[in-house]
Amino acid sequence: MMRNMKRILVFQSRSDPMRIEREAERFRIAVGTSAEADFLSAVDEKLAWTTPERLLAGYDGVIFGGSSEFDFDGGRTEEDPARLMSLVILSRAKNIIAHALECGVPLLGICYGHQLVANMYGGNVRNDKEQTKFGSYEVQLTESGKLDRLFKDMPDSFIAQYAHRDSVTELPEGATLLASSKGCKFSALRYGPRAYTTQFHPEVTRFDDLPLEYRDSSEASRLVSLWVERVVAT
Repeated sequence: MMRNMKRILVFQSRSDPMRIEREAERFRIAVGTSAEADFLSAVDEKLAWTTPERLLAGYDGVIFGGSSEFDFDGGRTEEDPARLMSLVILSRAKNIIAHALECGVPLLGICYGHQLVANMYGGNVRNDKEQTKFGSYEVQLTESGKLDRLFKDMPDSFIAQYAHRDSVTELPEGATLLASSKGCKFSALRYGPRAYTTQFHPEVTRFDDLPLEYRDSSEASRLVSLWVERVVAT
């Protein structure tokens, strides 16, 4: 391992082996050469979920990734296994998220991870048809986003990759809105100084596995490595 190499722990909310590996490879590329990424499963009931300090020991930052399998709503019935599993994942993740925010551990939540954090703080995650989207969409920084240390060198408007059924429909308690779009009001949020979440996928340059219209998202794809450089490493 390189000197000063940071270590990032990524929690994956997936069960399909092919999707797990595809996501892991995307994160390895997105993190870049300044950090090493390890991976754990949010569906693994054997992990020490009640002792987040043990799970995060030796790590400089934590990421909660997306999920194509589980929804907090998704237009499903309340008894649907995908919704029930989301509640189980939330019950496990909330200890880690609360610990990270309290102790200043850098955190990045992406898509489903964005919804996990928002759900904890009153973000009201639901299947809002007007915000559901799959493909490349334009994002605009807010005035707070333009001044934020993570987004400050980004263009005021850029393209990002989205793939979500559920959306955050209310600003969560303690969150600062950093980016929005016509079809996704809460595209990027910050909680305190070191926790960020995005509804879009900065680790994805394009969804080759989905039949979506593609637009270049090279600016958004810088964000994971910038998070390592500007938040984790400082």
